[in-house]
Amino acid sequence: MKQHFNYFNKIGLLAAGFSILTFYVSTLFTPDPTLISKVFSFAITPFFVGGGIYFYRFKLNKNMLSFAEGMTIGFFIYFINALLTFLGIYLGLLLSKSLFENIKSNMMNVLFEKKEEIINTLGQASYDKTYQEMLGLSIFDVAITDFIFKIAFGLFFTIIISIILRKI
Repeated sequence: MKQHFNYFNKIGLLAAGFSILTFYVSTLFTPDPTLISKVFSFAITPFFVGGGIYFYRFKLNKNMLSFAEGMTIGFFIYFINALLTFLGIYLGLLLSKSLFENIKSNMMNVLFEKKEEIINTLGQASYDKTYQEMLGLSIFDVAITDFIFKIAFGLFFTIIISIILRKI
């Protein structure tokens, strides 16, 4: 399997390219591209992870796949995607402070819109704590949140796809 990691590297790079492109293209349509980025990640992760595992099983490994092989391939693909997207978003937001300020102000607006609901559900102390944390939001926080979502989606889909493709 080691000799095939170049294929999975390319799949991860392609997924990262689409993810970064989606993040920045969505800034043309919305001031806060983070939600679109998360939805897009949720949509494309199974295709890239599933495609990589499928390619390995049916094209490279003579119709054989163990669960461990599927998990390894999936991890490699979604980790490359998450890491490169993290770097792309982080560096892009460092270069475009106005985009970061738009994201932060949009998040603050959502917090203000949900103020009564948060206070009624969780209490004033919870709202105040969230407000203070939002004031301290950094570029790293935005990028690492995207990274964590991609890792979580990747792990979730990799487990399911590895089980399904192993059983077929």
